[in-house]
Amino acid sequence: MENLNNNKYFTGTWCEIPSPYSANVIAKSGMDFVIIDLEHGVMNMETVQNMVFATQCENCMAIIRVPSIEESSILKALDTGANGIIITHVETLNDVNKIAEFAKFAPEGNRGYNPFIRAGNYGNVKNDYFTVQNKKTIIGVIIESLSALENIEEIASSKYVDICYIGQYDISVALGCPGDVSNEKVANAVRDSAKVINKHGKMAGCMVHSVEEALKAQKTGISFIVYGVETGLISKIYRNFCKELKEEQ
Repeated sequence: MENLNNNKYFTGTWCEIPSPYSANVIAKSGMDFVIIDLEHGVMNMETVQNMVFATQCENCMAIIRVPSIEESSILKALDTGANGIIITHVETLNDVNKIAEFAKFAPEGNRGYNPFIRAGNYGNVKNDYFTVQNKKTIIGVIIESLSALENIEEIASSKYVDICYIGQYDISVALGCPGDVSNEKVANAVRDSAKVINKHGKMAGCMVHSVEEALKAQKTGISFIVYGVETGLISKIYRNFCKELKEEQ
């Protein structure tokens, strides 16, 4: 969590492309973090490890989205030496406690320990290793269902949660306006959730698609600002170029 205490807000993006090169380009641009997507992305763990290297060498945080609350998935993600994880489909305090059990070393949890991997500094660990890792490992949860919205108070109150990311696209489906993330119902859900999350001293996050949206989100209490997805941003740039060029001919 200590990595999140230096700034009032952080900016980053989602990474779907299985490439350390593209992750490094993003990290070198000045982003504070990248989220390596193991739910929708097609990367394997070797690629993920290299993406973590490519991100962190630019003083950018590497956070891995783990697709389920499953011990081996959480363990493998953290064994890469990533700064933290963000977990999908978190709906209750019990879900948070399960995540902590797998992500934290004893006595806070039961995370498996191997000192001969990157997260273990390849065998060169100090006496305070477990305490330091438990303190610095970021745990984020994704709020993306009506149940999660209803339980946001208890989820955000957990001492194990650092970030609550509000997934507007899934929330839009749950609220009956699929895909319409600008809908007032979605905006209200983001605003109300951010207020609760901030009350408990945690970072509230959501996706934005412009500086204007980012500034507006900040005013509602969003401090973990995710600027789109790298695939969408690349596609948009080239589509706009092709369209504008054709219009000029």
